[in-house]
Amino acid sequence: EQLDEAGGEKDMKKQQLEQKLDRWESSLINIVQDVNKKFSAYMKEVGCAGEIRLFTAGADTRRDDEGDNVRYNFKDWGVEILVKFREASTLQVLSAQTHSGGERSVSTIMYLMGLQNLMSSPFRCVDEINQGLDERNERLVFKRIVENSTLPAGSSNTDHCGQYFLITPKLLPNLDGMENENITVLFVFSGAHNFNSCLDWNVDKFIEDKKNFLSQDEEEDAS
Repeated sequence: EQLDEAGGEKDMKKQQLEQKLDRWESSLINIVQDVNKKFSAYMKEVGCAGEIRLFTAGADTRRDDEGDNVRYNFKDWGVEILVKFREASTLQVLSAQTHSGGERSVSTIMYLMGLQNLMSSPFRCVDEINQGLDERNERLVFKRIVENSTLPAGSSNTDHCGQYFLITPKLLPNLDGMENENITVLFVFSGAHNFNSCLDWNVDKFIEDKKNFLSQDEEEDAS
């Protein structure tokens, strides 16, 4: 009798777990589909193809010792990024063995842009994401970053795109979006001729020195 009660309780707990898993998996699939729509559209903009899939390691087909479906090995689950950069090729899982550094950079930044729409964050930061890109892809990637990062804020405190910090040693000239008033360019200078202290930055003195320099030029021209 106790064994029967334990077996019944086990079945009930398993049924409850299945119901929770179904709700959780449904929500997860919807999120992945939302990211996939954005990612596919962004990859199409750069003349490529892309797809985001939920990888469950064959959870619906594998069975345990009791013959039940194995659905709880979440350590085997993941998100697959599939891309295609050539017309004649097919969608392949993004990997260092198959794709170049530039292709992986394009795919990564477009995936991050797709994720960005689903979460609110005060700021985001990427370091040298444009390195390894050819000129065409760098311009397209920068344009996408600008469009995603300068969206107008909504009515709530969480309805905003946040700040986006792009750290890079160089940028191409005449990039689309640099004229956007919401973009600020900060230059970091280092070297032997830098100021010893931030207090040495004196705009009034700069103007005075410039006036003195121009006055000297005028005197030399007059003589």
